Amino acid sequence: MYVLTVAPLSSGIPHGELSYFSKEAVQAGDLVEVPIRKRGIRALVLLVSTARDEKQELRQALFGIRKISKILSKNYIHPIIFNALVEASSYHMLSLGRLMYDLLPEKLFDAKISPLNEQKPKPGFDLLLLQHSYKDRLTRYKSVIRESFAKKQSIVMFFPTIADLEHAESILSKGIEEYVVTFSSAQSDKAWAAAYKTLTENTHSLLILTTPSLLPYVRDDIGTTVIEREHSHYYYGHGEQYDIRDVLTRITRGVRSRLILGSHLLSLDAHKLLDEKEANELMPVQYRNDTPLSVVPMIDEQKTASPYLSKKALSLLQKLHKEKQGHYFFYAHRKGMYPTTICSDCGSIFSCEKCNRPYVLHKIAGIRTFVCHSCEHIMQVQDDTTVTCKYCGGWRLATLGVATQGVEEELASLGIPTFCIDGERTPTRPKIKKMYEAWKESPYGVLIGTEMAHNVVEDADEIVVLSLDSLFSLPEYRTDEKVVHMVTEMAERVTDDGQVLLQTRLSKMPAMSYLKSHSFSEFYKEMLKERKELHLPPYYVVVKATFHNIDQELKTLLEKECVGFEPTWFEAGAGKTLLFLHIPHKKWEEDSVLRSRMRTVLADGDARVNPLHFFI
Repeated sequence: MYVLTVAPLSSGIPHGELSYFSKEAVQAGDLVEVPIRKRGIRALVLLVSTARDEKQELRQALFGIRKISKILSKNYIHPIIFNALVEASSYHMLSLGRLMYDLLPEKLFDAKISPLNEQKPKPGFDLLLLQHSYKDRLTRYKSVIRESFAKKQSIVMFFPTIADLEHAESILSKGIEEYVVTFSSAQSDKAWAAAYKTLTENTHSLLILTTPSLLPYVRDDIGTTVIEREHSHYYYGHGEQYDIRDVLTRITRGVRSRLILGSHLLSLDAHKLLDEKEANELMPVQYRNDTPLSVVPMIDEQKTASPYLSKKALSLLQKLHKEKQGHYFFYAHRKGMYPTTICSDCGSIFSCEKCNRPYVLHKIAGIRTFVCHSCEHIMQVQDDTTVTCKYCGGWRLATLGVATQGVEEELASLGIPTFCIDGERTPTRPKIKKMYEAWKESPYGVLIGTEMAHNVVEDADEIVVLSLDSLFSLPEYRTDEKVVHMVTEMAERVTDDGQVLLQTRLSKMPAMSYLKSHSFSEFYKEMLKERKELHLPPYYVVVKATFHNIDQELKTLLEKECVGFEPTWFEAGAGKTLLFLHIPHKKWEEDSVLRSRMRTVLADGDARVNPLHFFI
């Protein structure tokens, strides 16, 4: 008899991994059906052991282990890919079942899946970098597609968002429409089924465009994998817990195909690989800064008629109002009216009475409402309501910051048509698309939006970044990198005669000097040097573990177990304590025993490896 650890492949199942037994021989990577709540559920076999090996554990178990219903498919996940996923699971200290669920699209759970064939001989894994403008990258991708088709090989391109995928498809598919297949969560069941049929039945080489998924690897002729917009933080999955780019890289290395990382500015991880000669250039890396950028120090704009807009921004709006043509994009980092409210008497931030996170002021149904974006607590402010500071009792509360709703009200007073994309106005993709099309079809107007809008804007006559200053107040080491990537990416979307206007009160921050520099080579040099000195990624792995109401005895024990890895504690409030460990990347990558030991040592905490955010 065999004892199996399986991952249910079904939505609504709360458990990542479950145990069953089977009388038939089963291997890791097989697809089986298991009984859960009187239902037959597809599940992927993660681990197999004999009942003899597990005899002691089975005797001590407080529950009975049920038998699987049947074996559905052998080698549902090819051993090469399965092993790569096991490596990724170990590296990121992540449940293998959770990883499988994230990368296997839900539409695939009920489809008839052909097992992967043996991988055909490949020349070997080759990592190539492509750092050029979006237009130049697409031109190069077209050449790569032609080369792949000539070699009778398919090419798969991964995108961080559906908007990126759809825009690239409109350009790359011209002339080869019948050999292009796309997969995303936005597809209808009918469209997905048609694409899946092409993927599995068409013997011609294909261009496969998809968001991160294991689906493309049902084919055995993939010769090239592309991770486009490689710098994007949208490649972080499962609550921003792990980096999917690393998982895709491991799979590509396993199937022995070449991997191309593409971006207008590649990540620091990619440039570290280039410096250490672990990656090569597909084309000479472009460092030149052609960003049409104007940095406006708002500290010099005290006398402007608007609390949000500089004189230059007002001048652009006057031109728009006079000529009545043009489409401008105004980026605001926050939704609502004002992201911060402070007490003018004691200086305390007006925060949520439940979780102590700062309130954000909104206007909902015409009523000024304080909303906590963490626990969603709401406080409505009627005309006869007096809101006071909970620390000093003062009533002189001042609103600060830049947010979409406040900017929209300001522009409405100027008589300019406005359109807004944020989490409140456009919570779904159809609403985002409808608002975006309304802006583009209007003779003229201003689109105000958060990062949600930034992801869908293809081009604009002028772009005004109202403020990114709030990013610098966050205790995150990636802030400078994020600001540089975001602003330069916006600059690529400005039409020929336009520019990006960046309003800031922090014009002397390093990120601003990098943006104004003529070359980004210094940006990479300085950032990599800083990361190495501070023992941060990509040179070190930072393991973050979150504990609740931890006692001093356990703290002392953990410090002894983690000696040599710079254990650092941080009290996050409300009984939450964070532990950070800094481990050399090479050691973490090569020492599976260390990874296993850390997983056991940190079992009482929610452990994450190189999470996107350290203090959230």
